[in-house]
Amino acid sequence: MTVCSMSMARTGLAVWLLAAAAPALAQNQSPTATPPAATPTQSFRGWALDCLVPKSGEGAGKRVCFIHHEVHNKDDARLIAARVVVRRAGPQQKLMLIIQLPPNTTQLSGIMATIDVNKPRPVAIQGCLPNFCYGAAEMTPDLEGEAKGGSQMTLSFAARDRGAQQISVPLAGITAALAALQKTGS
Repeated sequence: MTVCSMSMARTGLAVWLLAAAAPALAQNQSPTATPPAATPTQSFRGWALDCLVPKSGEGAGKRVCFIHHEVHNKDDARLIAARVVVRRAGPQQKLMLIIQLPPNTTQLSGIMATIDVNKPRPVAIQGCLPNFCYGAAEMTPDLEGEAKGGSQMTLSFAARDRGAQQISVPLAGITAALAALQKTGS
């Protein structure tokens, strides 16, 4: 895999996820409810479930849960080449597929996400921050079914300094991780 590496701290991911989820989370909380607690990471093969509670900001005190898989750089395992996150977001709490790629990703080219030999699905790159670029798409029932029945998701994109790139994301464990995410209610 010849992909420009990126170093993304888990706290950066959590801040971004919580900020994006804050309006939806605010609608689902009762003012007299017991404050939710963060939970230890649960692992499902290569996928992990995390539930965090931010201490400050718009979503402060409201728990948000998400599953994720990180693909590490082949030359330096401390660096992350790609991260795939699935969580609920928005007023209807739709399941979303969020893809994070290196900051040198060409934004106009977008991302193509292909599960096994199924039809490639375009994912627009919505923005780039100093440490990563990201795109998101609704994880429709069809896409969820492909992921649960698939073995690998291939992310295709272009890097400014390296041209066309492909990263393979193993799907082993995603079915159990999605079930665990469902049980959290968030």
